[in-house]
Amino acid sequence: MSGKETGHFNGKWGVITVNERLPSKGEQIARARSFGVTESMLGPKDISALIVDDVTGKRTTNWPGVLKERATFLDMMGELHTVGDQVFFATPLCVGFSRSHARETIERLWSCGMLVHVHTVRGNGSALYADGDDITDLLSMVAAEQNAANVRKSRAGKS
Repeated sequence: MSGKETGHFNGKWGVITVNERLPSKGEQIARARSFGVTESMLGPKDISALIVDDVTGKRTTNWPGVLKERATFLDMMGELHTVGDQVFFATPLCVGFSRSHARETIERLWSCGMLVHVHTVRGNGSALYADGDDITDLLSMVAAEQNAANVRKSRAGKS
């Protein structure tokens, strides 16, 4: 399947965030496809299963306000309440740019009845989080990736 066929929606969404601290857009989309995200119909609506925000070069403490496509998606899911659908993120840092941002994102998805699937580089694995799961380790990975990205950026600036 090329990923362009339309048909019944399989309940898998991919949230892609383009930023210099994250894997490339192409890499994130490839991982989402590997997870099973395809373009399809959700009932009578043709809604893209890929939600893409390009925040390259952005610096803020208000990520929810900058990630406009993600905010629209979350609002729409809140209205549709698609219980059991899964949302894919390519890395823990793709979920949120800080512990609190990641927690807010996950809790918002859970409030819509959704599951959160995060591909992790640790052990080249992934994890599926359901409402009420302990996300302490995931939030620690977010913080570690955020720190590593900041160190890389700092070192690149000194070259």
